[in-house]
Amino acid sequence: MFVFGSASGQSQVKKIPQRSEIPDKYKWRLEDIYPTDELWEEDFARVKALLPEMDKFKGHLVESGKVILDCLVMQDSIWMIFDPMYVYAYMKLDEDTRVSKYQEMSDRSGSMLSEVRAAFSFIDPEILGIRQEKLDELVKGEKGLGLYRHYIDNILRNREHTLSVEEEELLAQAGTIARVPRTVFTMIDDADVKFGSIRDERGDEVQLTKQRYSRFLESSDRRVRKDAMDTYNQAWLGYINTLGSTLAGSIKKDMFYARARKYNSTLEQALHANNIPQEVFNNLIETVSNNLEPIHRYNSLRKKYLDLDELHKYDLWVPLVPEARMEIPYDSAVAIILKATKPLGKQYVRDMQAGFNSGWVDVYETEGKGSGAYSWGAYGTHPYMLLNYNNMLDNIFTVAHEMGHNMHRFMRHGVQPYVYSGASIFVAEVASVTNEMLLMDYLLKHAKNKAEKLYLLNYYIEMIQGTFYTQVMFSEFERDAHARAEAGEALSASSLRQIYRNIYQKYNGPDLVVDSLDDLSCLRISHFYRNFYVYQYATSLAAASAFSQKILAGDKEALTRYNEMLQAGDSDYPIELLKKAGVDMTYPEPVNATVELFADLVEQFEKLLLE
Repeated sequence: MFVFGSASGQSQVKKIPQRSEIPDKYKWRLEDIYPTDELWEEDFARVKALLPEMDKFKGHLVESGKVILDCLVMQDSIWMIFDPMYVYAYMKLDEDTRVSKYQEMSDRSGSMLSEVRAAFSFIDPEILGIRQEKLDELVKGEKGLGLYRHYIDNILRNREHTLSVEEEELLAQAGTIARVPRTVFTMIDDADVKFGSIRDERGDEVQLTKQRYSRFLESSDRRVRKDAMDTYNQAWLGYINTLGSTLAGSIKKDMFYARARKYNSTLEQALHANNIPQEVFNNLIETVSNNLEPIHRYNSLRKKYLDLDELHKYDLWVPLVPEARMEIPYDSAVAIILKATKPLGKQYVRDMQAGFNSGWVDVYETEGKGSGAYSWGAYGTHPYMLLNYNNMLDNIFTVAHEMGHNMHRFMRHGVQPYVYSGASIFVAEVASVTNEMLLMDYLLKHAKNKAEKLYLLNYYIEMIQGTFYTQVMFSEFERDAHARAEAGEALSASSLRQIYRNIYQKYNGPDLVVDSLDDLSCLRISHFYRNFYVYQYATSLAAASAFSQKILAGDKEALTRYNEMLQAGDSDYPIELLKKAGVDMTYPEPVNATVELFADLVEQFEKLLLE
């Protein structure tokens, strides 16, 4: 299942295939949502026609519990038509972002989203306008509203941040404008930026893409690594002022909504959405930024072992054990993941296997395809997963991660009513990272020799560094950039890069030489367009580490609680769902345990490497 060999012995990089060249078994089946685009158009028209029906509830929610119930049921019904329509349009676009038809359909869906939100925008203010005693009486008197108790409680929690009906409608209509910075960035990222070509290890000229870039950064040939990073950065440099403006615009958008809703800061608003105590965020950054020595030690070891006079950013991904380099074909990756996740139970594995075989996954990179990887779907459809699989070790972890999201979606949709069928990222990332932890445990246990174990330990260290330390570093950048904007300072590409540069140097330590274009990273990270989002990757890794240790130890009660959490959707607040499952993120123990795990792995790796 593994192919082992030197990094310099990479297989020849071929031209990016057309979608028509990929066998159907490696493509998702969006026709399971809509067999034809005409059916999509019918649902678009249905939503358009149904929205005015919401007007009959405006100003009448105070009249009876039945009116409230009928209003909430209709809201859910419209969302259940809209969601598949929205998801389909954007996933069709991701099949080939150059196709104007799907650019238009996704744009129409985005505009429709603003209309839908505007049509529902009166609900929260009207419920908040009902006296608490009266509301309790209405809910108690209408049996069907029992289902919506948590939903209503969540509205009441937002009382001081909810505006008048007219103001809420205005904010909802502003959604189309608010999406512009992210939309512009996405079009540059997916369609406009071209990376040119470099010469590979054999001297052959090869077109550089995002997927090939990650491969070249792992090359044992330092010239290839440097050329790949320089060429990649030069491509982004051509958009530097636009990217600086879009990110600054996104931060201003965050400030607009925070101030409009009477929050003290953008951070307060972002955390309040899921009822996350602010100390969880602050303690995470404080704990991690005060425990950077293991990363500095690891970078020092890397510099020493690679025998470098200077350690540069393009040296950070080359495996320190290239003789055990792993390349894993997709079908083999699926087989390994199914074995690795057996501790989650027979039903989990059966459902996952069915998903792999039933059009859930779009596997390979093709011309014009959306970049990266994600899990998505809508209530009433099976989950979907976009990949750009390239046989590298990190890709099998991507498959395990995104399939963790798919299974979480599949499990909660199978149990929860629509109103609670979603999931906070705070919990959703636990479902995906736990799968990664189980996969790593399986691979380490099945390592055939010292070289393989070293390679996997190396990967494990970098997995935690990327998912935990790096995401905290990103979060610190977000915090500081937003704080400067909130203090009235102007943000530009230059000032954003300087903020990032200082934090990047702090986290990576004195052994890393930060080159002039290394700080461009802050302008090309899509997650920054969803403010204060990435910290949840770090908290989720800490929680996932705790869950996986219990599950691997055979703790059946822990497994039961974990599966109940996956099925719970957002029927309770994220912090509470994790508490019920056995991990309390309001205390520092999970974060401290992850810091200790990282330090222990670095120590193990160094000892084994230098034996």
